[in-house]
Amino acid sequence: MKFLRLYITAVVSIFLFSCASNQTTRDISAYEVPVNDFSRTVELLIANEDFLETEIMRINALNPSVQRIILGADEFLKDKNYVKVNSELERALRLTKTEGALYLRIAHLRYKQGLLRESESFASRGLLLSNISSWERLLLNVYLKN
Repeated sequence: MKFLRLYITAVVSIFLFSCASNQTTRDISAYEVPVNDFSRTVELLIANEDFLETEIMRINALNPSVQRIILGADEFLKDKNYVKVNSELERALRLTKTEGALYLRIAHLRYKQGLLRESESFASRGLLLSNISSWERLLLNVYLKN
């Protein structure tokens, strides 16, 4: 019994020591941020609508039901069938109001339709969400500048 206690104590000690020694510090100055590449990407987003649309279509919804609807809307968007895109996105909006991908696509659709104030409005509403990524936030800001 003593041997078992000693063995368990040794295993736990080794485990704790290995976990504690495995942590390394990261030197932030060692990372390089390609600012020029990033700024070129932002310029492309604003100047090239096809590039912007491609980036928007890469944003996924968190809710699987909304994601299916968005994927269907993306297919209609490729065919330039804006009426069907609109109906699909409004259907998704009835399901949830907390998906950044949804507000991003609606803002993009309104922009494509020439409804710039509505585009800005949906972008603003999307920016109020707390669960959107930095990339989604940047893409939504593109519609506020037009």
